[in-house]
Amino acid sequence: MTTTLQSRIAVAAVIAPLTFLAVACGDDSGSDDTAASDRTTASSSAPTSPETEPTDEPTPPTETATFADPAGVEHLVDGVWLQADGDAVSLPESDYFAAVTWNGQLVATRVAGEVFAEADVIAEDGTVVRTFDTTGAVAVNEAGTTIAWVDTDGKVQTAWDGDAVSLGSVDLSAPGETVAFTVAAVVGGPNCYEVEDGCQVFLNSGLGEPTALDSHGINDNPYPFVIEFSDVSDGLVSYVDTIEDAGSCGGLIEVGQQQPRWETCDFEAAQISPDGRHVIGLPSYYDGLGLPQISVLDAETGEASGQYAVEGGFIAQWAWSADGRVVFDAYDGAQWHLFSMAPDGEVSEIADPAKGTEYDSPFTLVQY
Repeated sequence: MTTTLQSRIAVAAVIAPLTFLAVACGDDSGSDDTAASDRTTASSSAPTSPETEPTDEPTPPTETATFADPAGVEHLVDGVWLQADGDAVSLPESDYFAAVTWNGQLVATRVAGEVFAEADVIAEDGTVVRTFDTTGAVAVNEAGTTIAWVDTDGKVQTAWDGDAVSLGSVDLSAPGETVAFTVAAVVGGPNCYEVEDGCQVFLNSGLGEPTALDSHGINDNPYPFVIEFSDVSDGLVSYVDTIEDAGSCGGLIEVGQQQPRWETCDFEAAQISPDGRHVIGLPSYYDGLGLPQISVLDAETGEASGQYAVEGGFIAQWAWSADGRVVFDAYDGAQWHLFSMAPDGEVSEIADPAKGTEYDSPFTLVQY
């Protein structure tokens, strides 16, 4: 995942209203970055069906459950920003569905209207220093120094400490409540002017026509076989290239190459870890309210090194923590839980369970 703004999406952002059925693919940011329009989550689908079917019986944690130290796992819960150092900051709103950090500030996105959204730039003390309109979740680069978004006039905007520039425009014309373009990732920076550092912003399209705009004025899809960008980070691109009724396929490719490092229809490659060594793997096919399981994939081979399946429930959001753990929430039929999973598959619960409905997780994860 600050008038200071920050940029990089891997994305996992959030599934605010969580209303997705029989999803065959979707936004891999782990957040609902299509704002109020198409409330399908950051996930997708392909050849294998879920190994664990949800049941009607809730599976509450045992009374002797222990919780790992949540320090280093930045997230929002019930209108509070829990920072990586353990500090808690009250926020002006509690309904943010996506968040990133940018130059020490929080950039949190909330629904505004029937289709689009608004993002608040929030200082470390909880003060809102700027609000701007956006078609979906805001992306931040891996250094946390540049952010990018598509405004509701179709301008692809970038910002860094003290300045901002648009890289061009896209046509937001789309049927119904379809969102034509949202940001998947931003790389480069911090200064996005062509004569300085330069930036490239990757966009996903609700019409199935992803593209990328850069500081040189180029507007094109550098990987023509890709139909959805999951993440771009550490010189790697995770992507989806096939979406069918049976599920989705995709893989991982090095920036500038045209041959993938690996491809698979067993998982959907989602966010890339901060060190570039692992990738979040989503089920290539599932149906229901969320994911039945989540995996950690080796970035070199695409093989799973860790996996967690929810018993009697589902996973709604997922993201990487700054220290390289997969963070995800899960609903067990009665309560929401927040977990972290190490690349080797070791899972810890990192917050007290919270009551809530299946459509409304109290947690919002910060994307790196």
